[in-house]
Amino acid sequence: MDDIEAELNTSAAHFDSPGNETTNQEIIKNPLHIEAPSKYNETGFHRSSRKCLKIIRDAMLHHNWQEAAEYFTSYIQTLEDTTVTSAHLTRDVIWRLGAEILHHLANASIDDFNAVYEIMKNTGVSNYAKICLEHAFHLVLNGQSVEAKRQLTSASCWRYGKRTEAQSLEMKLIRAYCGFLDYFIWSNKISATPATEDVSSLQETSMYFRQASVTLKEIIRHPGIWDPFVLSYITMLEHYNSIDEAMKVLQDYAYNKDFPSNPNAHVYLYQFLKRHNAPQSVLISTLRILHSAFPSHKLMLEFCSLLLKTHQEMAIKEALSVCMDLLEFSSWKCDRDAWKRLLKILQRHKNEHNIVKDEWAVRRSLWMAFHFRPYIIKTESQKDVRLWRIKERVLKLLDEDINVEDTRNSPTGQRDRHHNTSEDNVNGSES
Repeated sequence: MDDIEAELNTSAAHFDSPGNETTNQEIIKNPLHIEAPSKYNETGFHRSSRKCLKIIRDAMLHHNWQEAAEYFTSYIQTLEDTTVTSAHLTRDVIWRLGAEILHHLANASIDDFNAVYEIMKNTGVSNYAKICLEHAFHLVLNGQSVEAKRQLTSASCWRYGKRTEAQSLEMKLIRAYCGFLDYFIWSNKISATPATEDVSSLQETSMYFRQASVTLKEIIRHPGIWDPFVLSYITMLEHYNSIDEAMKVLQDYAYNKDFPSNPNAHVYLYQFLKRHNAPQSVLISTLRILHSAFPSHKLMLEFCSLLLKTHQEMAIKEALSVCMDLLEFSSWKCDRDAWKRLLKILQRHKNEHNIVKDEWAVRRSLWMAFHFRPYIIKTESQKDVRLWRIKERVLKLLDEDINVEDTRNSPTGQRDRHHNTSEDNVNGSES
């Protein structure tokens, strides 16, 4: 609403001037004084436009979309005014108002949307690319993918001097979404056509594949976060069994130093390797790189499982370290699955006493303050008994010198003196 209020030429001085006798109640009732003095000689047309905009704003605030639409058809005439000093702002306001009203208007048709967007494309050259993208998204949501592709293809050829250079990022996105829509149409044809399709249909499907692959391959070479475009390209390559090329694309997307740090890139590579039955050592290496950059990722639990399957001493030590790293993040602090995983590691490998002892020696002071303070013990013993029982057993295995019986001072601890039998129940549920 800030831009709309600016369009209404609201003057802060109107409220603060010493000679102003307006009461606070009047200001609350009418916070926007449309009669505020203007910096230019206001004509009747300008005055009517401001009043019309205020009515539209009030109608939108009260969800009177039909009334807002009726006044909007009149307010759009301000695009023809050449004397308004804030013409750029006026175009932005009309664009936003029109889109918002049409999205909430029950009887709005696709032709109404197309008409508003076409008007704005011809007048709002400073936001031409954004308007084209928004128009294309609306067409896709209404099942008109082919028309959306046609609109974006036309927009990609748009040139308007320096205005085009100023919208270089948006123009790049238009190019990217052209390829994405080619993939979208290709995917629909692949899923809709029967196995015994004719030659013309095969040729059309191949055409969309070529167009999409060329565009997407070009786009994802530029540094950036291109997740949906990468996934689309990989899906097409897998469909045509181009496994090596898909692998190369994902590795470059994940490990190229020019690209911004992106955990999804490593996840896509790992999922691809897993789908194609890559060796366990390759899966571990991929997750190890993910851990070095994003140690709190949810795949770290799976990383621990893969490490434990190797039954190697160094892998067990790494699994213990990875799991404890995970639990040092506040988002994982009370995650029962992560604590169960740590408990299993300690139970299955309690013979490797030196591994546990060395790791605990480094983390003991932090963990006693972060996980086992008296306040935390009391809160968790009341809120989540099962979690606290797991944590209590973990602490027993980690720290042989600590007197865990002191934790029984909590209300739950007093109630559960028969803890030995409850441990057997927890063991059965965790295995």
